[in-house]
Amino acid sequence: MGVPVLILLAIAWAIVLVPPFVRNRTESRPGSSVVSFKQGLDVLGRATPGAALSSFRGARDRPVGSGSPRGRAAARKRRRDVLFALGGAAAFTLLLAVAFGGSMVALHLLVDAGLGGYVYLLVQMRKSAAERSHKVRYLAVPPQSQPTLVTLRRSASG
Repeated sequence: MGVPVLILLAIAWAIVLVPPFVRNRTESRPGSSVVSFKQGLDVLGRATPGAALSSFRGARDRPVGSGSPRGRAAARKRRRDVLFALGGAAAFTLLLAVAFGGSMVALHLLVDAGLGGYVYLLVQMRKSAAERSHKVRYLAVPPQSQPTLVTLRRSASG
């Protein structure tokens, strides 16, 4: 019984330690210090008192919302990370259920229910987005007509 427990602990530590290691390796590519410096400046710029009162906000200063490509990519990455974490937890609890049985089976079923619910929500969100894109129809832009030139003649009365 000692060897399966050690194997399960090794798998658990791998699940915990490998993703941050991989994330740090991908973020330490050349040029990331410039990007992190710019992000730090943006945070400081937003934290400056009175910055919200300024009437001019350039396109660069716009906050990233869920409608921007960067915001959508970040949301997609978060969803993928949550899905992988739930999948890893389901696999880990399956191993626990096989090794120990009893209450671990209930824990595994609970984690499976959470994973199934999350997948269901992702599918529903994708269906609603597809439906929304299918229903939206853009109006045709009327062609720009040439502006009519009006000439005014000034006549001198004498």
